[in-house]
Amino acid sequence: MSQAAIKKDHPSGEYSLSLVPSERLSLIWSQVEKYLKKSASRSNGRARTEDIFHDLLNNKTHLWIIYDTGDLGISGVQITLFNKYPTGKKMLCLEHTAGRNMQEWVEKGIEILVKFAKENQCVGIEGIGRHGQWHWIKNKKGWKRPASFYEYNFEDGA
Repeated sequence: MSQAAIKKDHPSGEYSLSLVPSERLSLIWSQVEKYLKKSASRSNGRARTEDIFHDLLNNKTHLWIIYDTGDLGISGVQITLFNKYPTGKKMLCLEHTAGRNMQEWVEKGIEILVKFAKENQCVGIEGIGRHGQWHWIKNKKGWKRPASFYEYNFEDGA
């Protein structure tokens, strides 16, 4: 999504997910920071929005925006990073997930993130989240919830 995009008059109810390059971060930070403040506040002192911004700017993490294709309004954000373990296992970690109308876009978001993870030689996706996030993935093949840690190994379900 660029600033040159023409904003449409009304939401469509259709959502898309887009990876934001770090050089474009400052263009949309004010729109996504509000979502990340809530997520960071739930981290129990592990993350602040300025830490998230720094990691995005330095390409340690990735910013995904979820937007309505009708009015181009941002409905949510996802921060991801690659976790590389000493065993050689590489996972795409879902670090911060925040937004509104998540039930409307989470399915499409997961599809796109699985594709991104596979293209980057990950063997799965993992994340730590609120207990409430579990209900969006609990019936999906391959997803498990050890405590509040979520994990999807591609060989288990795709």
